[in-house]
Amino acid sequence: MVPMSHDEQPPVPPEEYGLAELAEISGVSERTIRYYQNERLLPKPAKKGRDAVYNAEHRDRLAVITELRDRGLTLQSIRDLVASKLPTRTVSEWLGIDATLSAPWSDDRPATVSHDELVALVAVHGDVPKGLIAELRDAGYVEPQPGQTWTIPSPALLDHALRLRDAGIDIEVSALIRDLLRRRLSRVVADTVKLLFERAGAGFAGSATPEELATALGALRPIARETTGVILAQEVELALAALMQSGDLRGK
Repeated sequence: MVPMSHDEQPPVPPEEYGLAELAEISGVSERTIRYYQNERLLPKPAKKGRDAVYNAEHRDRLAVITELRDRGLTLQSIRDLVASKLPTRTVSEWLGIDATLSAPWSDDRPATVSHDELVALVAVHGDVPKGLIAELRDAGYVEPQPGQTWTIPSPALLDHALRLRDAGIDIEVSALIRDLLRRRLSRVVADTVKLLFERAGAGFAGSATPEELATALGALRPIARETTGVILAQEVELALAALMQSGDLRGK
């Protein structure tokens, strides 16, 4: 046998864990680990005889899954992400750019106001007829809270609803429009985010560092808002033109 020189280091044996050991170091219960395996969130372990053997990849994957769960992602979203071509390390780097990923894409934030303050906000658009506050509540623009206070989930959408009301569009109708747009846009946004992850390294991000990626996402934020507005306006214009051309207008 050739003696090992002083400069050579013995090979480091791969990290291996039994199920109980993996549960202890990851903080994830054995039952949950098995569930993640069944849901294809975690690779199946190797076998040594009848024993399951886990490794560092399982440990790191569990850390990422736990962090994604803490961030509120659904299991389906996590499955799509961990099943992508991004390695666990890259996923972790994505999660490391919190300031960019978690930065708000809108300045619109919920507000809590007193009853008198709510009436004053509504009165900016004119008189406050009896029943208007109740209409706004039923439509979800305002939510009653204890102590005669109100939460406004979206002050911007409340303002839009009141402006539409000034133009003759009922609160109920504006709420239907809001909900329709949200349902359709939520699907579009989900598909867009999935596309960005799938195309990482092929038209988006490439070999970018987390800092470079943060810059790209920072540029995407305002452009995405503007692009959505432009496309929506174009589609409304096309739909109205088609409706007028068909002659299917009430009161024609």
